[in-house]
Amino acid sequence: MDRANPTWGAPRIHGELLKLGLSLAQSTVSKYLPRNLKPPSQSWRTFLRNHLRKAIAIDFAVVSTVRFGLL
Repeated sequence: MDRANPTWGAPRIHGELLKLGLSLAQSTVSKYLPRNLKPPSQSWRTFLRNHLRKAIAIDFAVVSTVRFGLL
């Protein structure tokens, strides 16, 4: 069931097994699920590389006030 639905976690699989008439604890389901070896999202390095140009463009956007102060 985990291979067919990789985004499902232990609570969802536990609920589906209960619907099928199998009574297992949720801790048992999570015990036998394979561990995910890679991180669930991108790393900070990848995030910074993807958004560096936009962050620099935001830093150069300056607004002057009436008294010539910067926001």
